[in-house]
Amino acid sequence: VGAVTKQTLFPPLMPAGRPFRVSNASRSSRKGIVASSLQELISKILDAFIISAGIITLVLEEDGTVVDTEEFFKSLDDNTHFMVLEKGQKWTP
Repeated sequence: VGAVTKQTLFPPLMPAGRPFRVSNASRSSRKGIVASSLQELISKILDAFIISAGIITLVLEEDGTVVDTEEFFKSLDDNTHFMVLEKGQKWTP
């Protein structure tokens, strides 16, 4: 008679958050934000920078590349530096 071992695995509700740096378009304000998804990051950016319109464009601070898909977001390294652009703002080097 063999022994039966029962193991229950509970998957995490959300993946672990990763750290990112975010600045505004003028680079006058920078914030560190931890998020596990692009949607969570955008939500936290809206709160952190007190943006009520909710219409933003998230770009890489270094070259202005738009980050608009979860797949691309997941490919980025921890501590990636983003810039948040509100309506009418553009990335500048």
